[in-house]
Amino acid sequence: MPSARNGHLINRQLAVTTAVALLCVGALSACGPNDDKGGQDAGKTAAPTATGTAAPATTGAAPTATGTGGTGGAPKGSIPAAAWMSARSIPMDETYHWAELARVAKPVTGDAATFKGMELCHTPVAKDDAWLFTGKAAARAALNEGGAEHWTAQQTLVHHGDPRPSSGAKQATNLAYAHLVEAVKNCGQSLPGATVKVASADDAPYFAATVTAPGPDGTTVTLHEYAVAAGGSVSELAVFARAKAGAQPRDAWKAPEDRYVGTGMTAPLCEALPGC
Repeated sequence: MPSARNGHLINRQLAVTTAVALLCVGALSACGPNDDKGGQDAGKTAAPTATGTAAPATTGAAPTATGTGGTGGAPKGSIPAAAWMSARSIPMDETYHWAELARVAKPVTGDAATFKGMELCHTPVAKDDAWLFTGKAAARAALNEGGAEHWTAQQTLVHHGDPRPSSGAKQATNLAYAHLVEAVKNCGQSLPGATVKVASADDAPYFAATVTAPGPDGTTVTLHEYAVAAGGSVSELAVFARAKAGAQPRDAWKAPEDRYVGTGMTAPLCEALPGC
């Protein structure tokens, strides 16, 4: 990381709030999140099991999404296939029987990875912060099961490298995670008419929230947002659907408890990449 960025990084790190710092520390302290101290939404189910919902077995290795730089603990410029969460851990798998994200993952080709939560909430990435969302490798995988009124699942990964030799990778990871969390929490300010319900506790090692936002075409977008920071990586899972104003998505929302989704995101990162 260039020295100018190091100075910028240190100054920005000092500005991160205590609550966000606790979130980031929690994500680093263990590969699996603890019980959420905040209330869970009614109607959520227990952790999913592979029985009865698993996709048919496939053979051969899943492809690796190639990025733009080198990564500590991963092939140069890539997100390893093992870092992606299992389809069985994604909400709505009971209905959609999602394909594996690793098989559809593609590198992010722009200047920076745009997390869905920031995109929906119209939160631009400042020029000086663009490198936080590029990392040493970045990739995205999306699954859409039938159009706008059906749910789409999208995971975005940004890897900054092995945080153990130097604190720079972890500080960059924490800052990118903090930007994402704050953007979703403040969605009502950046996008008039949007409402946000945060489901995770301030000290939970993951972030979970539901955003309802007006679409540009008079529709309503419902986004279930999950995010974790593990080792030198930031992971976002966005499950969203668009429906006519005042209507609900075609398929009723079904999901495991948020902490299980968080574990499903964090565990693969900690197994595939160093530094958790």
